Amino acid sequence: MVEAVFPNPFRTDGSWFKGNLHTHSIYSDGVLGPYQLSFLYRASGYDFLFLTDHNVLVDVSGEAKRFEDFLLLPGEEINTGRSEVGTSYHLVALNITEEIKPDMDPQSVIDKTKRQGGEVIIAHPYWSSLTVNDISKLNGYLGIEIYNTTCQFSIGKGYSTTHWDDLLVRGIKTLGFAVDDAHWHFNPYRPVDACYAWVMVKAEELSVDSIMESLRSGLFYSSNGPQILDMEVNEDSVHVKTSPVRSITFIANSSMGRRFTSLNGPLREAEYTMTGRETYIRVEVEDYTGRMAWSNPIILEE
Repeated sequence: MVEAVFPNPFRTDGSWFKGNLHTHSIYSDGVLGPYQLSFLYRASGYDFLFLTDHNVLVDVSGEAKRFEDFLLLPGEEINTGRSEVGTSYHLVALNITEEIKPDMDPQSVIDKTKRQGGEVIIAHPYWSSLTVNDISKLNGYLGIEIYNTTCQFSIGKGYSTTHWDDLLVRGIKTLGFAVDDAHWHFNPYRPVDACYAWVMVKAEELSVDSIMESLRSGLFYSSNGPQILDMEVNEDSVHVKTSPVRSITFIANSSMGRRFTSLNGPLREAEYTMTGRETYIRVEVEDYTGRMAWSNPIILEE
């Protein structure tokens, strides 16, 4: 049977809002100020933006009032702890009110964030050389970055979907987020790491509380290109509709799942019939340019 651990955003009332959850400014290693970032993301069709500078909480309350139709939200990226191979965890704390110092261990960062009413996303696991053991020892985080634009554009380590599946197959119900991690560094050998990836959130309204509640509930999908237009979950099947794409893949535990690839023109929908042995199913979509979209997992339990 289908367990509604994460509700289906396509069967929930509300409107869709496009946002980026990981952004740096002149207050750490970015090159633009908060207003410039807001202006550019808003001009690119985004509805909200979290400012998440390294180990510093920037007061965005003044800049947040400059647009009536765009949210600029507070956050922080905390570099802390040590992985199995000695690298740092990078934890993105969303919607916090108090700066969090990097002298805390990762679990303490998560706990302190949640006490402030915020949420933590584990940033770029592949780039950070985190293993599933590093992640699975933590509790209370919201999810992991499954795609990070700057990590992909700079060294080709932007995709962390294998980490996601490793967690899901162990029964750790976690959400997946696509983010920019924007710095706006201009380099002649790669594109600018901004306005490229996003989460598409189904929320009642464009407000801090509504966006945060939808993120907590998993009422979103992630993308760096294609659209997921609809997803219908039945007792024995999952049906997906998309913008024109090259492939639609249903990914599940072990060797289960199925990939549909276009041979005679683009795909716009696909359906997967369950075997009864799946513990979860998620959907990946790829267009003809290689850009992708991801649903959150459907958790299946007897």
